[in-house]
Amino acid sequence: MAQPFKVEGFVLGFCLLALGSLWTLANFGVVDLLPTLRTYWPVSLIVWGVAEILNTLLSKETSR
Repeated sequence: MAQPFKVEGFVLGFCLLALGSLWTLANFGVVDLLPTLRTYWPVSLIVWGVAEILNTLLSKETSR
């Protein structure tokens, strides 16, 4: 049986992917990491909110 979609896992994975990408770019000297994180950290909250809304809408559709 398939596991249900977990929003927390999706958001955590997305945040880790973004952080790892930023860290790699900082190591290559492409981006300055701390100012970038200070500026764009709220994006993780937006992604989480959108994922929660989509999960709620999709779960209501499948329960019909």
